[in-house]
Amino acid sequence: MIYHFLKQLIKLSLFFFFRKIVVTGKEQIPAQGPLILAANHPNTFMDPLLVASICSQRIGFIANAGIFLNDLVTRIFSFFHVIPIFRKKDIQPGEKPDNRMAFMKCHEYLSRKGTILIFPEGTSYYELKLREIKTGTARIALSFEELNHFRGNLKIVPIALDYSDSIQFRSVVSMRVCPPLSVSDYKKAYEKDEFETVLELTEAIRKELAKNIPQTSGKEQEEFLVNVHQFYTAFYDPQAALHLNPKLSLELRNQASKAIHFLEKHNPDLYLDTQKKVAQFFKLLKEEGIRPLIISNNIAEKNKTIVYGSYFLKFILLFPVYILGLVFNYIPFMLPVKIFKALKLDIEYKAPVQMNAGLLTFPLFYALILWVFRVYVSPNIWYSLLLLLIMPVTGFVCMYYYAEAKRFSKLMHYNFFMREDKRQQIEKLRAEILENVDEAIKNLDRLTSVQERGLSSSS
Repeated sequence: MIYHFLKQLIKLSLFFFFRKIVVTGKEQIPAQGPLILAANHPNTFMDPLLVASICSQRIGFIANAGIFLNDLVTRIFSFFHVIPIFRKKDIQPGEKPDNRMAFMKCHEYLSRKGTILIFPEGTSYYELKLREIKTGTARIALSFEELNHFRGNLKIVPIALDYSDSIQFRSVVSMRVCPPLSVSDYKKAYEKDEFETVLELTEAIRKELAKNIPQTSGKEQEEFLVNVHQFYTAFYDPQAALHLNPKLSLELRNQASKAIHFLEKHNPDLYLDTQKKVAQFFKLLKEEGIRPLIISNNIAEKNKTIVYGSYFLKFILLFPVYILGLVFNYIPFMLPVKIFKALKLDIEYKAPVQMNAGLLTFPLFYALILWVFRVYVSPNIWYSLLLLLIMPVTGFVCMYYYAEAKRFSKLMHYNFFMREDKRQQIEKLRAEILENVDEAIKNLDRLTSVQERGLSSSS
């Protein structure tokens, strides 16, 4: 009862926190276990909340032992079937992690047709890549099947999580559920060589996750990918912008990561030249505080009078709602931000801390406003219900108004207040990058054509 109540509360919070949650392949999750969900781990406590929210059944969790801070936390985690796994960093130097008890608890939970969520990377950092997959998931799965003579019917379902920005409020997240892996299929291989079979199953999990997650080789290439994605959706495919088509946009970013690796391998000169020019282009934009969308053809080709007129009309009509939104939502919105800063946690904890703090600040502040309204304005129940509806709605209008006002100010800055030489420099770089992108696409098309001809001739 408590689990399902909290689950609905979390689902509501996730709905408000994220601009869009894109789920693909949910139907591939079996309705009951024994089942292991294996997901990548870019966003600390937000990842298990997201995965649990799409599962009809109750799930248990594998977590690092470092978060079991005291007896109270341990009891709470035990209630939610959180099983601690010890890593080298969780024990004293020189000691060896002993997870036999954890494996036994996993086997016991799975034997009751339970579902366990495991993050096989073992650590959580927001990076646009899949880190090394540890063998623990495969060892738990294969040892469970061995205990059940490979008739346990255990499945492993990889789930690829991809955030547009894992630390920002109103960002986008994609959850792609991969086809289930049947552990019993590895019976013969396991009987022949246990160690190699563990590696083989681990690699199968890695492949499923890797093909659905952008891959970069470091922070520099990660920044390059993020910028290329913004550039492409602004100047090549505006309909694939994150705010218009989140699913297509994140899929496009994944494809862009593969194209970048192709370019780096097959045409390193073009890769380095494009990377340099993209970095310069975005550096200039950052100095001016503008984004590529502001100077895209989608904006530039529109009638200026109509664009500016629609903005002014929008601002005039929505201003009273914007003020109401500030009154009702500014304090509960800013308090979670202050709480996170006060806790001085790593940046990876920003999203889950702020979302969970918001679970308290918004209801409490709304309740306070409702009490004041009923005592000093009107006790009418229908007016109270209307106020409850108005408060969150005005909050969304307030965020929209603020974003549009920022976009309008940047548009005005670019068109009327930016130095002419800097505008020309930006436009020159844009033209050169567009030429490089065109060449890169032609290179990719040529290689694809050659590969297809090779496959057809060999067949």
